[in-house]
Amino acid sequence: MTRACQNHRTGFAALAAALWIVLAGASSATAQLPRLVDVRPESGIDFEHQYGDGEALYISESGGSGGAWFDFDIDGALDLLLINAFPDFSEDPHGAPAAAAAAGHYDWGGHLLLRASSNRYTPVEKAGGMDDLVWGSGAAVADVDNDGFPDVFISAIGPDWFYRNNGDGTFSKQPSGLESDTWSTTATFNDWDGDGFLDLYVTKYVDFYAEHIPVPGDGSCFYRGIEVFCGPEGLVGERDVFYRNHGDGSFSPWLQEVVDPEETYGFAAISVDCDNDQRQEVYVANDSNINLLYRWADQNEAEDWALFGGAGYSVDGREQAGMGATAADVDGDGLTDIFVTNFQNDYNTLYRNRGHCTFTDEATSYGLAAGSFPFMGWAPMFFDVDGDGDQDLYIANGHIHPQMEYAGLETFDQRNLLYINQLETGAPGFVEVGEDAGAGMSIISPSRAVMRGDYDNDGDADLLDTTINDQPILLRNEGPIQNPALLLTLVGRDSSRSPYGARVVVTSGGMVQHVELRDSDGYAVSNDPRVLTHLPGGIADRVEITWPSGRVSTLSDVEPAWLVIDEIRGEIARTALVSTVEAEDNDER
Repeated sequence: MTRACQNHRTGFAALAAALWIVLAGASSATAQLPRLVDVRPESGIDFEHQYGDGEALYISESGGSGGAWFDFDIDGALDLLLINAFPDFSEDPHGAPAAAAAAGHYDWGGHLLLRASSNRYTPVEKAGGMDDLVWGSGAAVADVDNDGFPDVFISAIGPDWFYRNNGDGTFSKQPSGLESDTWSTTATFNDWDGDGFLDLYVTKYVDFYAEHIPVPGDGSCFYRGIEVFCGPEGLVGERDVFYRNHGDGSFSPWLQEVVDPEETYGFAAISVDCDNDQRQEVYVANDSNINLLYRWADQNEAEDWALFGGAGYSVDGREQAGMGATAADVDGDGLTDIFVTNFQNDYNTLYRNRGHCTFTDEATSYGLAAGSFPFMGWAPMFFDVDGDGDQDLYIANGHIHPQMEYAGLETFDQRNLLYINQLETGAPGFVEVGEDAGAGMSIISPSRAVMRGDYDNDGDADLLDTTINDQPILLRNEGPIQNPALLLTLVGRDSSRSPYGARVVVTSGGMVQHVELRDSDGYAVSNDPRVLTHLPGGIADRVEITWPSGRVSTLSDVEPAWLVIDEIRGEIARTALVSTVEAEDNDER
């Protein structure tokens, strides 16, 4: 996010503009472009996000909210949770807005839980029990007690709450030790100590109390000569918290002497196995601070590896204003790479994994740097939009200072970006095709979070893009999809029931794809908890699943389908997928 009075090195602007023209020309020549179409109006999703009054007088009115795609009632359909805040910002976001809403001073819709059926959504009354009034940031979903039903953690500007899934379509707020009145942004689950219960890392932003902070009009904080809200620089940061799961529904802070001692401005977090040792690290994208990368050490300890591993700074050694993070094997070498979005007039960063959690910033050589300068990047998401077996990239953009638009300098609503991975050409890199990739990519909005999921179970990845103070955008993937799909639901036994950290290697048609199951890619969201790959050879010659417990499951000659794989019993269910490829073939006939 912005650094008030910060120099964003706008001297790069000329280079950015020149390379932007080159990339735009390249995109027009790209064949077989995907089509992403906004189908929210006919989906049954009616949700008006509230996050202040749109004037952004405080930094707390800029971040927006995320949510989760998950099957809360275990019926095979991907349900949806959308997080909300309040329509006005009082002097005490930790309690006064909730009190005002409860007193009936304004009508607040609150969080929205939607049950999926036949590709449409219907609201669940009182969000299934998750109807507490909070200034909500995001959601993290996992089966924390291994009872077979996914539970929900909602982060907020105080208080955070944990909701246990009752297994009957409702949730109950459960005292868990995760309660906090500080400003929490993104949370990520992983089994740090390998005991079969998922632990939780929560990023914290600033120590925020409005009565201590100047507002525009006080003459305190400026961006490009325009008076705007203050922060984060100049404000006191909050220290991230890593919580240990005790297996009985309770958590406690853990590794406190190691985690975030500098009280950085934490925004996004992902759990990622960057050294292929079957234990996930925690990577944190920080605003205006060095990013963090915690590696597992002996006796379940942690060490910050970001500086030594090269994933903390830009290629020229600068702190950037990190806002979102995603990870995938973008170059097909079996190592997971990390991508971070940053503030406008700076570039987004691709940290390419060289092995053993050492990274180099290769955003420029991969075509991801120059084109990002004109945009304020929020949530990024790696996903295979065209079904060719490599990882493409979506980036949600939107400004945080409406004052810049009032002054005619920078637009508040911005278009989003879609990059196609060119790995199949033999020359690794990306080409931006967003404006040519369907009507959904022509929408201009103040986007924030992005969720990835095959919500219609047709064998391709769809996206839901949240916008601040507006309706979300549901981007249905309408193809063309080049290869049939293999969709995997993984059920842990020795591992956590939600086996985040499982590594899936799919070999098909001479291509080897490495996919890691995790929850929190992007910003403040929890994604479809299934693994989706595409099969260039028509079938999967081999599927190898390495579970967090160390157990390995192997399948051979696997036909395209949706499979449920149990860690102990192997394949326990199979459902045919009507993929976009098959649908187009049928249309032609």
